[in-house]
Amino acid sequence: MHILHATDDAFQHTASAMEQLALGLGYAHSDVGKVWHWLEQELSRQTEQGCIPQVQDAQICTPPFYSILAWACWKKDPSAARIEALFDALLQSHHYWYLHRDPQEMGLPCIHFAEETVLPEFFQNYHAPFKIQDPAFLGLLCRANECLIEMGEKLQRDLGDLIQWHELTVFGLNEDLWDDASKSYCGFDLHSGQKLGNPNLANYLPLWAGVPDQELAEGMCRNLIKRYFRDNYWLLPSRLPASGSSNETVSLLLNRIIYAGLIRYGFKENASYLRNSSLQMVGNYGFYKSYQALMHPYDNMGIGKGNSAVAAALVLDLANGIAEKRGFEQSW
Repeated sequence: MHILHATDDAFQHTASAMEQLALGLGYAHSDVGKVWHWLEQELSRQTEQGCIPQVQDAQICTPPFYSILAWACWKKDPSAARIEALFDALLQSHHYWYLHRDPQEMGLPCIHFAEETVLPEFFQNYHAPFKIQDPAFLGLLCRANECLIEMGEKLQRDLGDLIQWHELTVFGLNEDLWDDASKSYCGFDLHSGQKLGNPNLANYLPLWAGVPDQELAEGMCRNLIKRYFRDNYWLLPSRLPASGSSNETVSLLLNRIIYAGLIRYGFKENASYLRNSSLQMVGNYGFYKSYQALMHPYDNMGIGKGNSAVAAALVLDLANGIAEKRGFEQSW
């Protein structure tokens, strides 16, 4: 917690939108007011269309994670007035993706820049702008939809359009982006008309949002455990480990989200193992944004600069915000 609060302007110094999500999840356990204030500042930058541009580049729209943070804060501080003040802007931010980024009107909005997805490094070989239906982004959107719908119902708002869009996204993911061979979802490039054959952990993020039905999800979870749970790796490597490769890394943010997906579908024992592995890894090496996945006997396998506020926030969230004995809806 000391690392998290040592930098009061941590939100402004994070490199990516998803790191801001991670910070918000941590602060929701320790300083809810700080997150509410930051959300108000961010939503005040909203364009007329509904996009919340990224500070680093106004062309790039921030992924729709603000509703998730507002929901997390609301669960800690159940004030209808707080939600009321932000709700219209949050709803407009969801409308933006469906009205301006869904060229096929299939409920599958596209990302145009690498920075608009969950892990930009998965798209390093793409040159912006592009049009990709990305299951990780869409899983995030679905979870944000769920959060916004729950808050809207509390406020007795008209949610007809949002509910229809959400259902269409769930249908589109299962109908068009499901890949039976890998038992996960697969991205699609509208420019080339081809599937993206890059198996990685982010393709499992729709589990977090309840996109697959129970039968499909159980197959996904079993496949995830079989392919990514390795005895000689810290959990979970972001990319599917290849024979002889030692370049895989671990993302605490992805671990946090996959943990929630496993909990949601009843894989509590595997989720607990993932949580314990993640916390042990941080305990061994310190607070980093990512880690080398392959276990080594060396002292420090963290990547980049240590004492990361983002990592501290995620550890706080993993340690205090998740309990296997509680239902998914209560804490996630």
